[in-house]
Amino acid sequence: MTGPRRTAHDTGTIRDRGAPWRAGGVRRVLAVLGLAVAALLATALPASAHATLTSSSPVGGAALDTAPDRVTLSFSESVSIKSDAIRVLDATGTRVDEGDTRGGGSASEVTVALRRSLGPGTYVVSWRVVSADSHPVGGAFAFGVGGPPDAGAAAAVPSGGGGSRAVGVSLGVARLVAFAGAALLIGATFFVGVLWPAGARRSGPVRLIAAGWLLSLAGALGMLLFQGPYSAGSGMSDVLSLDPLAVTLDSRYGQLLAIRVLALLLAVPLLRRLPVAAAAAGDGAGDGAGERAGRRGLVELAGLGLVLATTMAMIGHASAGDRVWLATAVMTVHTVAMAIWLGGLCVLGLALLDGSARSTRAAHAAGGPAESSPAGIGADLDPPVEPGWAGELARVLPRWSRTATIAIALIVLTGTVQAWREVGAFGALFDTTYGRLLLYKLWFVLGVLGLGLLARRWVRRHFQSTSAAPVTSLAVTGLRRGVVFEIIVGAAVLAVTSVLVNTVPGRDSYAPPFSRTAVAGPLTVDVEVAPTRTGLQTIHVYTYDPQGRPQRLVEASGELTLPSAGVGPLEVPLAEVTDGHAVAEGVGVPLPGEWQLRFTLRVNDFDQYVTTVFYTVR
Repeated sequence: MTGPRRTAHDTGTIRDRGAPWRAGGVRRVLAVLGLAVAALLATALPASAHATLTSSSPVGGAALDTAPDRVTLSFSESVSIKSDAIRVLDATGTRVDEGDTRGGGSASEVTVALRRSLGPGTYVVSWRVVSADSHPVGGAFAFGVGGPPDAGAAAAVPSGGGGSRAVGVSLGVARLVAFAGAALLIGATFFVGVLWPAGARRSGPVRLIAAGWLLSLAGALGMLLFQGPYSAGSGMSDVLSLDPLAVTLDSRYGQLLAIRVLALLLAVPLLRRLPVAAAAAGDGAGDGAGERAGRRGLVELAGLGLVLATTMAMIGHASAGDRVWLATAVMTVHTVAMAIWLGGLCVLGLALLDGSARSTRAAHAAGGPAESSPAGIGADLDPPVEPGWAGELARVLPRWSRTATIAIALIVLTGTVQAWREVGAFGALFDTTYGRLLLYKLWFVLGVLGLGLLARRWVRRHFQSTSAAPVTSLAVTGLRRGVVFEIIVGAAVLAVTSVLVNTVPGRDSYAPPFSRTAVAGPLTVDVEVAPTRTGLQTIHVYTYDPQGRPQRLVEASGELTLPSAGVGPLEVPLAEVTDGHAVAEGVGVPLPGEWQLRFTLRVNDFDQYVTTVFYTVR
């Protein structure tokens, strides 16, 4: 249904009152937003997906003769902090720091002063910072004054990585709402503006676009409000506080969200005139100037959609690692393709197909029952689609079929590139949370591909074959059911994605257990360490005599050293649990690198043996 043609006077109205469509304020502000996004992308430094502690003063496990005057931590990337980012506790749990964490000599260094005249004893450093990709990370380690720290002291103190579960869940929900809104807004606008211009004059597509805009805005505002308490590890009571919001807005994460909110507000006048623009650009209405004005409006909307998608790509794992600009470009294409596919499905299933089915049923009911012949009874049970809607289906569905095929291909291609970048190792697909979530997402995408192939066959059978099947009410209803199911699967993909963006990538969390067999004199020693990443580790030592039987130990001890950083030796408190099997739990390993693990094994009052193994800590 193309609607009435407009006169030259009508298109003049489009030009005169359609100021948002002209090269004026909208395009200037759009250019400013684009430059702001480009500037944030250009200033993004290479970083890991989550900040990791690379050095500390004092180091974890250190035994100091005199108390230090401050604690300084260095990270693998620039970090954001709050005043109590570092907490130093004594053996009674009392804070002994001055409570004012500050930046150090660089953006990746933080420091806090300690109270004077600390006495001998064990002290635990608990820290929490926000990495470049907006995710909080934390940890804890111990050092001693006047002797080594007590074994397991750091394990007894909660690290700074915790936080309110309610805040974390709320932030995840806000992120999912933002994803769904962007998909609906970008995809529905594309569908109406490019594939179905006549749909802009119908209430169904317009309501979907409005819903997408509202969800996008609500999600962005929710992310702004919840990010501050989430980063600080505080509770829901701080959600509406100004201080956490100010900290968020001062970060790259907050600035990108602010740009997204501005882009959404700027889109309001453009979306309100979408029916006029789509008609002038796509229906051949009016003179050349009116058509150019309509196309210019659609181009400006596309520009705002690109800004929206880019801000989404830059808040997440694409903003960290090597070649950030390339990863951001890949993720932006992935986001736009996903939005065109999923948002387009919503318009297709909930507006175009639903509208045609409803109109056909209404027209058939108004026309009364068919004649009592077999053909009439068949038409009564499954009437042909109303002619006006049949024409729209014939125009739109082949276009959508081609568009969806391209979108799915781009989703799979860019998703594969990003997955390869974030997983890092094949084993990480199965041994990390990120990898397993990615596999779930893959299964959902495969389901979408199957449903898409069925829909494509339907379109070919009814519109693209030489002997096209009749387009009847039941046929359209069957296609609509398939599309709705595809939307449900697509929503599951979005849900998994919203969790993925807040999960440590496989390349950073993959820490396969270390296992090595060594020789200590006549003894065979099997060593196992898990996990092989910074933080608390568990070390198992299995000792066998020359006959392969478990060798009972009179005494076992171990120590860790990181030669490249001059760290250690750190005590490894081994305790024999069965004959030949000793365990050390809660061993604090503060830094990544190639660690040396040295064991001294005494089998009687006269004989003891020493062996050394090396393993890599991520």
